[in-house]
Amino acid sequence: MDDIIKEKFKDALIIARKSKDMSQTDLAKFINKSTSLVCDIEKGRKKPSMPVMVEIAKVLEISLDSTFLK
Repeated sequence: MDDIIKEKFKDALIIARKSKDMSQTDLAKFINKSTSLVCDIEKGRKKPSMPVMVEIAKVLEISLDSTFLK
């Protein structure tokens, strides 16, 4: 189950970030995390914690509900 969550979130993250013309570095600054963490999430190497997922969703204006119910 964790792998499904990680995959769905990373896919939504990449699409939303790129649609806002935001770099990984920009997003990292907005959520006060490292660029390497954002990169690792997008590459599927790390699963973000729930607080980090919420912060990313706020910044990118995406709904976590709709991300996981697709």
